[in-house]
Amino acid sequence: MSEPRRVRSFASNSPEYHRAFQAFLDHTDQKNKAMAWLNREVDSLPSRSVGIDAGAGSGTLTRWLVPQFESVVAIEPNPSLVAELRGACPGVLVIPDVITAASPSSRADFVLCSHVFYYIPRAQWDPTLRTMKNWLAPGGVLAVALQNPATDCMRMVDHFIGGRFDLDELRRATEAEGDQYETRVETVPAQIQAPSLDVACEICEFVLNSLPMPSPPAWDDLADYVEERFKQPDGRYRWSCDQDFLKVTRAS
Repeated sequence: MSEPRRVRSFASNSPEYHRAFQAFLDHTDQKNKAMAWLNREVDSLPSRSVGIDAGAGSGTLTRWLVPQFESVVAIEPNPSLVAELRGACPGVLVIPDVITAASPSSRADFVLCSHVFYYIPRAQWDPTLRTMKNWLAPGGVLAVALQNPATDCMRMVDHFIGGRFDLDELRRATEAEGDQYETRVETVPAQIQAPSLDVACEICEFVLNSLPMPSPPAWDDLADYVEERFKQPDGRYRWSCDQDFLKVTRAS
């Protein structure tokens, strides 16, 4: 008897991951809404000398930062992604280290860390945030993006894998350090809409890869979950993927 099909667990630099990520992007308004938030924040900065992309990946957001700042630094420890990053952003200084080991030579007016904390062990969350805060120039802003813990996506992750992400933990830790930083968490609503069960499950497979899956769920169990919770009366599938932005502003 053959083994049942299971949700795949794939590396972030694999072709499978990129295909699933593209399916996600093609069926959500999350990126557009996030970019609107980021543009507003960058436009309001008192200075735009240095921008840092922490956990830059292949450089998608790094390219957006380049025309916004006089100089841009990208931090990315994955060797295969570093090669792609250098090719996509030839004028950017690339530091091939984990965030806590990186030492940019200049203070930053803006530090972006977008959907990176999924891959950082919880014990390293506070040290990682502290490192990035130390990079900020007076009046500088750090923006950390993650899925809101109450979204349909995170409920699904919790159901199949166990665990959610909550940036409010980091906000509280920063506030406990005193008044050197102003912090707040802003939620930017977003949704995913898929035309069929197959497409919806492919997107959900991508979302489930935000956490390690030592025992990936059966594909039929995922399909049943999606059918029961996300199917709409018009036959399409719709579910929430709101983003939280932790905004940390260093005192001037």
